[in-house]
Amino acid sequence: TEFEKATVELFQDVFNYQAKHVGPIGLTPDVLVLSDSDGYVGIIDNKAYSKYTISNDHHNRMVHNYINGLNNYYDGNLPLGFFTYIAGGFGSKIDSQVKSIVNETGVHGSVINVHNMIELVQKYNPDIYSHSDLRNIFTVDRQIVSADFII
Repeated sequence: TEFEKATVELFQDVFNYQAKHVGPIGLTPDVLVLSDSDGYVGIIDNKAYSKYTISNDHHNRMVHNYINGLNNYYDGNLPLGFFTYIAGGFGSKIDSQVKSIVNETGVHGSVINVHNMIELVQKYNPDIYSHSDLRNIFTVDRQIVSADFII
């Protein structure tokens, strides 16, 4: 829960999104972010694992409950711009697991480890990065790496 709340604060205070902790609602991702400036929402699921892999159960949850069930926890009309997982690290098949969700839903997404998330926060400058640029980073359809932060 603390990891989830910290993610909300980070997306609000650093990246200037509206962010809500929606995890406690149930069958929802942990965090919902809204970009009024660029007109989209994003969903974030935090995983407290050092080598997270998207199991079949977690794949189905992202596809059916989080992405296809967006209107169960978001009552606005902005489109879903991205999904992402944040974890300590990821298993070796994570890129193909992300692509499987993308192929099934048509929604682009990513995963990012905590180290790279911290690096993105450190490099972030609102005069350089817009919400559109952040969306481009979070829609690489694979694990986000440092090279993705270059605009």
